[in-house]
This record gives sequence, structure tokens and C-alpha cells, in this order.
Amino acid sequence: MPARASWEELAEQVARFLPALVPDEAARIVAGLTPSARGRIRAHLAAHPDALVSGSSLAPLSVQALITTLTAMGVAGVRTPACLRCGRIRPLRRAVPGGRVCLGCEGILAAQADVGPCTACGETRPRPSHKTCGPCRRDQLSTGRACSDCGNRSLMDPCANCRPRPLASCAVCGDRAPVCARWPLGPVCKPCYRQARRNPAPCPGCDRRRVLIARAKGRRVCGPCAGHPDPHACPRCAEPRSYQVKGLCDRCAVHDQLTALFPTVPDDGAYAHLRATLADSPEPGTVLTWLRNSRSAPLLADLVATGRPVTHADLDLTAAEGRAAARTVEYLRGLLTAYQVLPERDELSARIERHLQRVAARHPEHALLLRSYVRWSLLPRARRHERLRGGGFLFRARGAYARINRAAEFLSAMTARGLPLQEVTQHEVDGWLAVSPGTRFAVRDFVIWATRRGHARILHVPHWPKKDPVALDEDSHWELLHQCLTDTDLPLEVRGAGAILLLFGQHLTRITALTTQAVTTVGEDTFLTLDRTPIPLPVPLGALLADLANRPPPTNWAANTARGWLFPGGRPGQHLSATVLGRRLAAHQIPSRPARATALVTLAQDLPPAVLGPMLGLHPVTAAHWRRRAATDWTAYLEARLAAPPS
Repeated sequence: MPARASWEELAEQVARFLPALVPDEAARIVAGLTPSARGRIRAHLAAHPDALVSGSSLAPLSVQALITTLTAMGVAGVRTPACLRCGRIRPLRRAVPGGRVCLGCEGILAAQADVGPCTACGETRPRPSHKTCGPCRRDQLSTGRACSDCGNRSLMDPCANCRPRPLASCAVCGDRAPVCARWPLGPVCKPCYRQARRNPAPCPGCDRRRVLIARAKGRRVCGPCAGHPDPHACPRCAEPRSYQVKGLCDRCAVHDQLTALFPTVPDDGAYAHLRATLADSPEPGTVLTWLRNSRSAPLLADLVATGRPVTHADLDLTAAEGRAAARTVEYLRGLLTAYQVLPERDELSARIERHLQRVAARHPEHALLLRSYVRWSLLPRARRHERLRGGGFLFRARGAYARINRAAEFLSAMTARGLPLQEVTQHEVDGWLAVSPGTRFAVRDFVIWATRRGHARILHVPHWPKKDPVALDEDSHWELLHQCLTDTDLPLEVRGAGAILLLFGQHLTRITALTTQAVTTVGEDTFLTLDRTPIPLPVPLGALLADLANRPPPTNWAANTARGWLFPGGRPGQHLSATVLGRRLAAHQIPSRPARATALVTLAQDLPPAVLGPMLGLHPVTAAHWRRRAATDWTAYLEARLAAPPS
């Protein structure tokens, strides 16, 4: 549970009219409510401060539940709201003009709305159901039988809710299917109904965005243009109603959700920009889905309820509660950072330090040495790599986690044998590596650091052997590159990423981290900057990347407004992940690893390492490695000569 300060403001507001309620007890009661209930209670008390003691029937269900809890505790001064019509103390569900009514009065009001001859007895009475008065309807149901599907009493089996819908030709697609709705244009099947509701289109008659439920002059139009009422219009703004919530459009529902989420946010506060951006999002349906269904939205509501600006430390404290909480916090952190509620920070270093704290808590006897290793070895390299290359955030974080874990595991194993690090010999290292070589070779980084710093003897941990990369044949390689440059049926981002991969051999983590500033145009020439050297591009590739850089920004609510990623992702402020890009390339038969190996070998055959490294952003050792792999020699020829029989 978050800190008590999270509920203090609302608890004081509740206890203001209840002197008999202890503030600590009020804070405990408010803390036990759900975030949405706290938001509704706060909004109602802002408009009706005396709602807990006035007995007004305007109280929503969340306020009624709070009053019931206080009454059960014996708090003096609390007054339970009574029904607006009959004055009885009962749960008030239905809101009517002037307040709320109980279930019985709700039925009476519904019956009074339809008075006429009963279809069963013929007398003029209120007809609450199927043009039948209440006594006749009860007699009919009592003599009915149980539905074979749901078990409810009904006059027919199956009942009206369970029996199959009649089949008819859909007025939209023409298929014969169960009828979902009957519009002025005719019966509509479920898929067409869902498509029309979720994707309203401009009406040819009034040119307004509407659900096209009618037909006029051979065209699908909205209801008013054909002389029919529009049952799918929002009562507030006349926009199409939402397919997710009942009665309102997506944007009006978003405004209501944001009002409950930010009840007391000042117009010039840090949350004001976030609220305004979400309210004006071009995709309100996506925002509404996030507000209603995500785990990060209630967490944001709890942070707003504290009444103080949120910090990275608050989020870190919540992330420590578990892996699921950490994922929720990281999504919310990206959202708040993208919309300038939180300042940007070196997230990679923060994650490494947070993981170090967890490992140090499990191995306190090695905490000092592990902190020195992370501070003087891991963190500087992580920051340098982030500054020079970027991309591959999760890959580098997981690599750092593995090195810290293996270092702690190695130190614990040596301590269990009674050996301090200074007395560990190569024999112990080799024996420890032989147990599980696939995972323990990551300790090499720690051993090298400890040797150089004088914490251990000269020890050797070899590199984990890597398999030779599998490359494409030359014809397949150039055929894929030609397809990326010319095939307009491929998605634009697949064409651009595939061309960069096939021509320059860039890792997918580097490709996804490219920004639009990496593509520059000088006159008629287009350049791509992968590291420090602008690379002139062929005309087809230059035009392709220029189109990719100049395409409209993403319209989703998590738009990357400040970064300008060449391959924007769906998460707030983040680029597309390398995993997702790899799947999209593989779906179009572009294998990432063989394509990269072929491109690097081809470039290394023509360029020396001193040119290849700065151009592609490769480490000098890596550039020299690819040059050696691409170098041609006479070894195969000599082996063939030796194996051939003498003539």
C-alpha cells in the first residue's frame, strides 16, 4: 500500500464534517477504496462538500458505499441518503432529475412512462413490460418454464436472450447471417455493425463524421440526412457514440475519465500539459482504452492524489514491489517523460544501480566489491555506449544484469570453498566454469577488472566461442535489396529498415534507434549518418529514406513528439523495438542475421577497417574482425593442390 500521505488530503476532507472520526481512521478507510472510487468521491465532495451529513439523494454509489462504511463503524453525524421519491433508506441506483431513486421507485417511474390497455387483461394500466401490466406479466412468468440454456423463467424456450437471431441478408455486405441490428437501410450482421460503429465515416450528405445507418440516392448516409433520428449520436456533442462505453462518444468519455483522474490539477501545473494532450488526442479511443483498462492509469491516479509533483524516486519505490509493478511503472515513466511531467534521466544507469542494490541485499558480504565493479567498470561503459551509439537498451541492461549476477555467484562460490578473491587460482576458475559454461563465461568482465585493480591474481577467462555467421548468397542478397528499393507493396518501414540492413549491415538495435536527423539532404544529394561520417546514398535509397523521415508523425496518443524517431514505436517516447522490427522483416522473408553478415563481408572486402569503423559505427576490433573474415587467400587452393593425385 502506498504511503499514508497519499490519502491525507481526501481523509481530511471526509473528517472535516465528522468530528467524531479520528483522522488516522479516516485515512485508513480512504486508503482501502479503489482509485476510481476515490476520484468519484473527491469530485462529488468538491461540488457538494456536505454530502456526508446532508442526506442528499444526489450521492453517487461510491459516496453511498462510503457512508455505509462510516455508519457501520458507528461514526456520529453521518446521514444516509434517502430515495427522492419515497424517502426510504435504500440503495439508490438510478439517477433522475433532482436526485436518485431506489429500485422500487425506479420500476414505478418506468411503468408510469407507458400507460395504456394491457395486452392480456385489456384494462388501462401502467405497462412496464411488453405492453403488459405488472400482475399479468407476473402470472405469465409464473406459468412459464425454465430456459434450457440459461435457466431463467420465460414464456418460450429458449428465452428471448438465448434463442438464435433470425437470418437475413445483410444490407451492407449481402451475406446471409444472424441479424444484429435493424437500421433504416435494412438488417445488418454483427461484423458490419461492429465495423460501422468502430469506424464512423464522413456522410456524403452533411459531410460530418457519422455512423452511416441509412441510404439516400443510392449512397449510404447518416440517419438525419435520410429523415431518421441518429441513435448513435452522443447527447453532448452529437459525435458518434463510443463502442466501448455506453451513452457517450470516446472524447466525452475521455473528458469524464480525466476529470476523475485529475480533479484538482491547476491549469499551470506539471499535469496540466499531460491532461490537455490526452484530452485533445487525435485517437481518443486509444486514450479511453488506456484509462479504463491499463494498470498504469490507476497508478497515475494514486500519484495525482498525493497532491505533490511525482518524482523518479516515487516510481522507483513502486517498481520495487515486483516484476509486474516494475513493468507498469516503466510504461508510466515513459508516458510522463514524453509529456514533460518528469525530466529525462539516464534510465540504463538507473536500472543497473537498482539491480545492484537487489544483488547487494542478497550478498551483503560482497556488496563493497560489487559496488566498486559496477561504479568503475559497468556504468562508465554503459554511459559511453549510450552516448556514442544508442539503441539496444534492453539488450545492454540484461547484459549488465548477467555480469553482476555472475560476479556475485563467483564470489559466493569461492567464499564457500574458504578462498578470498586474492587467493583464487586458475584451477578454481576453470573448475567453476566447467560446471555451466553456457552462462558462467559472463564472469570474464569482472575477472579482468579485478585483475587490473589488484583485487585478484592474474586469471584468465576465455571468450565464449561463437559460431560463424551464416550469410546469404550474392544473388539472394541483391534480390532482397532490389525488392526493398522498388517494391511499393511492402510497408515503408520494412523497406527502409531492410535497405539499411542489406546495404550497411547495421544491427537492428542501431536501426531502430535512428532519428530523422540522421537523414539529411544537401541539394539533390541525400546523406545517412550512422556514426560520425555522413554517407552519400544512391538516389533510390535516398528517396526512400527521405519519404520515411518526412512521413506524418504518429497519431497515437503515445506520439514521440520530441525525439523524432525514424521508426517510432507504440510506447510513449520510445522507438520501435528491435524484436518487433525483426519479426516484421522475417514476415517479408528478410532474415536479419544472414543479411547483416553478407553486407558486412561485402563492405569489408572493399574498405579498410580504418574507414569501415567510423562509417558504420563499429569498434576497431570488430571492423578488423570483419576484414579478416572477408579477406581472400590461397589456402583453399593450396589444400586442393595437396589433395590432388600427382599427374
